[in-house]
Amino acid sequence: MVRAVGAIVQATNQRAEVVRFYREKLGLGDPDHAGGRQFFMVGDVRLGIDAGDARLRGPLPRTSLCFVVDDLDAQVSHMKSLGVPFDVDPTQENGARVAVCRDPDGNFVTLMSGPARAAARPSKRPAARPARQPTANKGKKGKKR
Repeated sequence: MVRAVGAIVQATNQRAEVVRFYREKLGLGDPDHAGGRQFFMVGDVRLGIDAGDARLRGPLPRTSLCFVVDDLDAQVSHMKSLGVPFDVDPTQENGARVAVCRDPDGNFVTLMSGPARAAARPSKRPAARPARQPTANKGKKGKKR
C-alpha cells in the first residue's frame, strides 16, 4: 500500500537554471544535497532536481507542480519582478485563486491560494474505513471473536 509521496524528482538538462528558478524565483531557499541530486523540502515532500538517468532514453517528461502559497498576488508580483512570465495570471478557479508559469524546462508551475488550497495539502487524519457491505446471510448471527 502506498502511504505517502517520498519525493518528486524532476529530470532536466538545465539543472543549474532549474535549481536557480526554484531557489530564487519561487523562493524555496537553498536545496539539500543527496546522492548527486538536489532536493528542496516543500512541506513533507522532497522536490528533487536531477540530470536524469542515462539509461532512460527519449525526451524528458514534462511535469506539472502545484504549490500552495499564502498570498498569491504577492508571490506572482515577486516572481514577475524577477522576470518570470506567467501563462495564466491570478484568476479564480474552483474556489481557489491560481496562477501558472513555467520553469526553465517548460514544466508547468501552478501557484494556488484560497479556501480550496486545503485540498492540496495531505490530511493528518487516517483514511476513513469503507462502509460494511450487507451480507447475504442477514438472518444468521456471526461467531463472536
